[in-house]
Amino acid sequence: MSVFGGDSWAGEAQHRKRRIEDLMLPSSSSSSSSYKQLSNGKYACLICPNNPVLDSPLMLSMHGKGSRHIAAESRLKERELMKQEELKKRIALSNESTDCEGLSLSTRQFKSSSKPLIERTRKAAFETLHHRTHEQNDPSGDAGKMLAEQMMELQNRREKELKFTAAGWKRDCHGKWFRDENVEFDSDEEDPNVCLS
Repeated sequence: MSVFGGDSWAGEAQHRKRRIEDLMLPSSSSSSSSYKQLSNGKYACLICPNNPVLDSPLMLSMHGKGSRHIAAESRLKERELMKQEELKKRIALSNESTDCEGLSLSTRQFKSSSKPLIERTRKAAFETLHHRTHEQNDPSGDAGKMLAEQMMELQNRREKELKFTAAGWKRDCHGKWFRDENVEFDSDEEDPNVCLS
């Protein structure tokens, strides 16, 4: 007589089969995170790139000992190690940058001078600034006057644009001015498209 009642041996056989499967899975070489049991009772390998579906724990165990699975597992471990190394590098760089904030300017310049791109950028910026300063201090005085005129012209233009914006004018994506439909305008107002062109 069956443990499950009645003379039916099917329930007991099903129970034994599940128990054997449960016992075989932990003893297999693959860990529980390397496979997933599907709703139909089959197993899918999560390590292999094509995720093969295997019918039984025995097939899963055999698959875990196969060369393709072992190669995929080693590639996965290698990727994880690379990620950890990258993470360690980023943490080290962030710690270095926070340590660098407390250092003096001369120490920072010494550290950054070992980096060629930063040094070349700094040198180019210095030369450009030196060249502009030299032009402004030119004895002829034309460079300084032109620069002052351009700055005044730019400031006047910005003030006009600000006045038009305050009066209710808006700009479209092409830079053209248009009237805001929610604002009332006088009939004698200037058109910024004509005035600022």
